[in-house]
Amino acid sequence: MDNLTWCTMNMRKTLLEAETKVKLTSSCHHAVYQVSYFFSQSPVKQNKLEAQLQARQRVLQHCDEFTSITCVSCSEITYTDSSNGLTECLPCAVCDSSNGLRVKRACTVISDTVCEPLPGHYCIEFKRKYCSKARKHSPCSSGQYINQTGTGFQDTVCAECPAGSYSNGTLCKLHTNCESLGKITVKPGTETDDAECNDGHSHVWPLIAALCGLCVIAGIIVVVVLKLGLSKLTR
Repeated sequence: MDNLTWCTMNMRKTLLEAETKVKLTSSCHHAVYQVSYFFSQSPVKQNKLEAQLQARQRVLQHCDEFTSITCVSCSEITYTDSSNGLTECLPCAVCDSSNGLRVKRACTVISDTVCEPLPGHYCIEFKRKYCSKARKHSPCSSGQYINQTGTGFQDTVCAECPAGSYSNGTLCKLHTNCESLGKITVKPGTETDDAECNDGHSHVWPLIAALCGLCVIAGIIVVVVLKLGLSKLTR
């Protein structure tokens, strides 16, 4: 005969006159262990014993024919959040930073730890309505902009920059119009880089200086050659 049967038989002796329901409570380490006895008038249904512990407790020792049930409070980093008949309290969840989580609400003897995504992360897995795993927000590529900033429950939403603009993955900027600045376009803009401009005449002066230098050198050579030629004729 199991403990549950012994408990039922033992209590029936004192509850034979009960018509529908009798509830007994006994002190259990500053909490209450409640046992409800339901007696059905129907001959088809059997008498039923229901025993439940309050939240924050667990069963230390079940009742038998000589002793009542013994319950104790949950220890640190364990909890129970509802009436139960557990012999072990539930372990508190751990908000692991490697899973992109941090503690939003610490664990107590009557409630589990509540985790939330780290800054810059969003939740990808849930357990009992709470986040159990998060992932870092996706960056937008060059040539894109952030259409919607990521939240704790949604990833970043990126979009392509329109034609004639560029970006580094954050905001789109229009290509510089070199002609409107009185300059010439050295390199056209792309989706990732701005256009490169230059002064329309700045590249000419080095060429002129180089040509002038060549002319001077050529002039000196001509003069030297002529002088050598004249000196030979005079001899």
